[in-house]
Amino acid sequence: MTEPSRYRLENGEPCIDVSVGSLQQLFDNRDPAPFRERDLDPALAEYLVDASEDLFKQASFRVVFWLSMPCPPGEIEEAVRAHFTDAIARIRRTRRLRRRTGQVAFLLAIVLVVALLSFSQFVATLVPGTLGAGLKEGLVISSWVVMWRPVETIVYDWIPVRHERQVAEKLLAAPIDVRAGTGPDLSEQPS
Repeated sequence: MTEPSRYRLENGEPCIDVSVGSLQQLFDNRDPAPFRERDLDPALAEYLVDASEDLFKQASFRVVFWLSMPCPPGEIEEAVRAHFTDAIARIRRTRRLRRRTGQVAFLLAIVLVVALLSFSQFVATLVPGTLGAGLKEGLVISSWVVMWRPVETIVYDWIPVRHERQVAEKLLAAPIDVRAGTGPDLSEQPS
């Protein structure tokens, strides 16, 4: 049995419905700039990203803003597109910075691995018996632990960042409708 969707379907396409009383509710109150340059309200942006994450595997979805009071044409669409265009640019910048940091850390880790392995050989010849063998093994293990985070950064950290970018890109590509009214009554949706 399939789980009923939290999202309304319109012509077979899921819709992310956002119902607000006025245009002012969509924007971050801390930002005094004109609308086109204002950030979306953080709670709204988070809701849109979370809903896009839910609908990510869908071929397409639509974002529908329901406004009680009319607004200038294109105002909301432009603000949403600008917000998520900036978000994608931030995600890309962050990924580049992490990659560079990982590369520098990897080079530093290689130097430390060589130094620790060399020191472990020195300790093994200098300190005889079980103590020397223990110290040598401790230094060998430490040398590989030094590599852990740089390798993790380079090899694995890009995966969630890539998905975050893909979700934001899919949201950016979604059609946006602005409609008058309070929105549909979702309690009447068929299961």
